[in-house]
Amino acid sequence: MTDTKQKFCIRNWYHQTLTKSQRVFLVVLLFNAAGLGFVVYNFFSSLQTNAFGSPFMNGFTTISSFTNQTSVLLFIFSFVFVFYPNNSLLKNERFLVFCMTYTLFTFLTGGIFQNLVDQTANRTNFSRASLASGIFLQIVNPIVFIFCGYLRFVFNPIKKIRGYSKFILPGMIYPIIYMIYVLTIPLVYKTPDNVVYSVYGNYTNVITNRTMAITIGVLMTFVYFPGSFIFIIFFIRRFNDHYYRVAQIRARLGLKSK
Repeated sequence: MTDTKQKFCIRNWYHQTLTKSQRVFLVVLLFNAAGLGFVVYNFFSSLQTNAFGSPFMNGFTTISSFTNQTSVLLFIFSFVFVFYPNNSLLKNERFLVFCMTYTLFTFLTGGIFQNLVDQTANRTNFSRASLASGIFLQIVNPIVFIFCGYLRFVFNPIKKIRGYSKFILPGMIYPIIYMIYVLTIPLVYKTPDNVVYSVYGNYTNVITNRTMAITIGVLMTFVYFPGSFIFIIFFIRRFNDHYYRVAQIRARLGLKSK
């Protein structure tokens, strides 16, 4: 009898099984895995930061961080996209658009830039690991993911991108839930020093700055996020439609895609 079993070959899998966009996200997956490592580090590091008088962090506040949650989502997307491309999570490109929009928020509001300024001015002192985590999760990871998210539609464009509402309506569920959490946590959760805990400091402290906190929460959720979805989807459509037409022309001419 002939042994029909074939040994798994990484080279053949990479060149023959993966599409161009999957190869790109295989690299992204490495970045996202490093990001996941920083999230785990942040969690265990925060468990040791509960001394009285110190900035309050614990496992709960670390897990509830939008940056950390988004970093986990990016890892999940990249893993599924590379190894399970037919999974229902990837249907209609929604998961990708959600991740790109959420990580854009992380990039713009993560606070690492202010931390770097404070560190340079000696107003505060962060460990090297904490700074590295902030820089990676709030700058490097979002930029790499968003850039490669657009490359997905350059290398493997699809026939049609669905309408804006198909992305925005389901994509708003997470931001709305997070807004509710951000605006209610100061009412129910305090630090060991009996100080009100607020995710974004005074900006979202509904006890001391109720009007400002509610205004910021509503504007960020119902203005910023829909605007970000429109921004992300607009350029996805532009890239996808252009390269889909190019692919169709090359197919009619009998040319292989580059």
